[in-house]
Amino acid sequence: MKRTISIVKKIFKSAAFFSLFSSGTMVAYGADSVVTARIQPTGLVADNKIIIDGSPSAGLVANVFAMDFLKTEGIVVKVNESDSERGIYSLIYKNCDIATTARPMRPQELAEAKREGVKPVQNVLAHDAIVMVVHPANTLSGLTIDQIRKIYTGTYTNWSQLGGPNRPIVLLQRENKSGTQETFTDVVMGKTPISMRAVTLFNNREIIGRIASTPNAIGMIGRGWIDNSVKTLLVNGVDHSPTTIKDKSYPLHRLLYMYTNGQPTGVLKRFVEYSTTPDGQRALSENGFIAENR
Repeated sequence: MKRTISIVKKIFKSAAFFSLFSSGTMVAYGADSVVTARIQPTGLVADNKIIIDGSPSAGLVANVFAMDFLKTEGIVVKVNESDSERGIYSLIYKNCDIATTARPMRPQELAEAKREGVKPVQNVLAHDAIVMVVHPANTLSGLTIDQIRKIYTGTYTNWSQLGGPNRPIVLLQRENKSGTQETFTDVVMGKTPISMRAVTLFNNREIIGRIASTPNAIGMIGRGWIDNSVKTLLVNGVDHSPTTIKDKSYPLHRLLYMYTNGQPTGVLKRFVEYSTTPDGQRALSENGFIAENR
């Protein structure tokens, strides 16, 4: 984990990486370039743009909100769906106005922000859940947390061991920097390592595409990404409904966040708080998310 964080930090501090400055423009610089620029925590907003980076699940919401803000505010909102960790370091190194995450910031990330003069403020965006998905042809209706853990450790290698078809199980997972993968690891795996047979994919779209084309596969996605090409499973006999997610009886529940550098003001504040408005709550509901104050 320390090595991963070090690599991410080097990427964001490297002159070879792009910089998002007060113009809101993405500019690439070569390693030999000498660059002088004003970097302001909310300088991007001043140019009538909001730059967002981070979790694809939270980014799905941000994209929906972005369309509304372009219509009502005339504000361009640029959303980059990388992952929670990259979004956080993008905020720390002042490359975005908002970091979207599927987990809270870690102590080491908060410490790094303090060293860089950034003051992250956590804003709850929505309630969400991770759902386990299989091919629609899979006959199973649900799994327990223990069964999911044993699938991902390699204890179960064939669906017939769980009452399903006589087919080998294909394991799909997200990359380690993904908030979805981190929540899955915390809730399901604990300290138990995932089998080396697991195929690592980089976003919800890739998981869905692989499940749809692989009848033997199992994977995890954010609830907002569910479509007809995959089948969702009950977990511990509980479905992922708004009620079970909010009361936490669905085991794979989680919160989605938006982080800003300091308390947001002006249009940035209106964007961050859009989820509390009637229009924002309707947008959340239509896309599979649950508002915090509902």
